[in-house]
Amino acid sequence: MEIPVQKLTDSQTDGNIIMTAGETLAVQIPYERLGLFEKTLQNEGTHVFSGSLLYYKRMNLKVHIEYLRKWYNSQLKTEDLIRQFNIADVSLRMSKQSRSEIQKLTYIHALLSGNKHIVFIDPFINTVTDNIHLFHKMKEQLMQQGKSLFVATSRLEDAFIVQPDVMKLTEKGLQIVETADNTEEDGSQNVSKIKVRAHDKTIFVTIGDIEYLESQDGKVYINLGSEKFIMESTLQAAEEQLGGHGFYRCHRSYIVNLHKVKEIITWSKNTYSVIISNPEKSKIPLSRAKFNEIQEKLVKL
Repeated sequence: MEIPVQKLTDSQTDGNIIMTAGETLAVQIPYERLGLFEKTLQNEGTHVFSGSLLYYKRMNLKVHIEYLRKWYNSQLKTEDLIRQFNIADVSLRMSKQSRSEIQKLTYIHALLSGNKHIVFIDPFINTVTDNIHLFHKMKEQLMQQGKSLFVATSRLEDAFIVQPDVMKLTEKGLQIVETADNTEEDGSQNVSKIKVRAHDKTIFVTIGDIEYLESQDGKVYINLGSEKFIMESTLQAAEEQLGGHGFYRCHRSYIVNLHKVKEIITWSKNTYSVIISNPEKSKIPLSRAKFNEIQEKLVKL
């Protein structure tokens, strides 16, 4: 199955999202586009599992599983599924089951589904560790069944839970997330990219996409829109590394990308903020001593 990327962006973007039998695709998609993504895939006939868990409150888990098994005419046995997913009390009504137990039903539903293409949207939000292990067991079985699995997450670190190689959807289309595992480092590497950490994974981000950096509790965080990554550096070292790319230390704890600055606001005689050009219009503190200098640098860009 192929879905044009331009259906999910506001721009004329080339490329397709391809769902292939027996393969898994993990993609980070901005939260504000997940609703459109879900609707688009449903219209294409895929089986989408999102945050809303559908079930009958008065029925128990075992009855649900048996109903789904018969509905899809599946050869999988109810008792085997109960054992595999460590369901504690199958006789307990759904209204009294915990969310983590109910979530297991979605994994079972995916295995029983007759659809060839299975999609999970943000499956790891408020999920316990044991269920993540069960998700991976389900993933292996789906691959054995010859189904395709598409996992869309709003957080990049969650995409890495699915598999080492992930992609992300941007206005430029679908792009591979570069990591230390899939990128060869040579002398020219990192001229336009820097290393950051995401879920114990080293990835490379484009310097020009960075909006600002901030220092909190001894760590340096890089902000790219709604995403935040840890940079293994001090703010001083980051300032030296990024100074030649149009970044400016506007405050003791902040460095901004001057190319992302929309305006400077004066709140009072000694209080200023730099406004970043993003949907949130992030307000970054500006030191009084930096007020004149940052304006000079903005004029010279």
